[in-house]
Amino acid sequence: MLEAIVALPEQMFYNTGIGTFIWVVSNRKAAHRKGRIQLIDARARYTPMKRSLGDKRRYLDQAALDAVTREHGGMADGETSRVFDNTDFGYRRITVLRPLRLRFQITQDARERFLNACPELFDALQAVRDALGDEPLLDWNQAWDAVQQVFKDLPEEVEGWSKGAKGTAQKKTFRDCFTTVDPEAALVIARHHKVAPLDLAALFPGQALPADVTKAELYALLGLYADGKGKHIEYEADPALKDAENIPLKEDIVGYVLREVRPYVADAWIDRETLDEQDGGIGKVGYEINFNRVFFQYQPPRPLHVIDTELAEVEKQILALLREVTE
Repeated sequence: MLEAIVALPEQMFYNTGIGTFIWVVSNRKAAHRKGRIQLIDARARYTPMKRSLGDKRRYLDQAALDAVTREHGGMADGETSRVFDNTDFGYRRITVLRPLRLRFQITQDARERFLNACPELFDALQAVRDALGDEPLLDWNQAWDAVQQVFKDLPEEVEGWSKGAKGTAQKKTFRDCFTTVDPEAALVIARHHKVAPLDLAALFPGQALPADVTKAELYALLGLYADGKGKHIEYEADPALKDAENIPLKEDIVGYVLREVRPYVADAWIDRETLDEQDGGIGKVGYEINFNRVFFQYQPPRPLHVIDTELAEVEKQILALLREVTE
């Protein structure tokens, strides 16, 4: 229904000085306007008022109104008029995840914090310390398997993990106390499991996937890494490294990520759980119209010799003023 948007000058209204816009909306769009939006920039076409009214200091005279009307009727590209497809303003906001890397170490400070929260596991913690030592371990997956084995082998008189929610809280506290994020550590595995074939057409609606990307590479880009045994590994995401990308609707997500993300963060993947509510595809669809970007005109800086000459003149004026003060 949107035909055009006209950007008005600032200081046009009594109670606000900010820039405003006129939206031209119609449920009877002409055939040549369907699927297209026209932007008209009228921000520089104002006439100053002789007397301001609050924040209103400018207005559009009849000549400016006629010029905007002609541009709207002409629907052509020009210096102050641009015509776009609807999808030119759309994007998919995807979530980019990176794996969590944890270092495990039983330090005195961590030990005290853990026992303050779980004093009943004093003997169990001592058994873990005897088995794993105090040195840092860079693979949390192996360390956790070893910790679980120690708890499994505890004597009956030594209390281990509690059952139910309390046991879950104890395990979370254990990891929070004895692990630290370390970029040199191994990736934390969330789970191994079989994956049902992904419906790529549903995940990437209306997009043509790059022909040179294999199925394994595509699955890895979605956070599913083949383990060579018929299953896939999913790594735990680091919440501190979570990021987002706005990908134009006219670009395919996979090609964009391979070009703009992977060369800089090779271990990144796309969160396949962030889906649009309308079409069910990966990424939330949104729209943004940025007049400044559309109508930006580059103004080259003045030559350096001109700037140097002006600075020298200003320095002379300052020195002359200082001499008058000192005299």
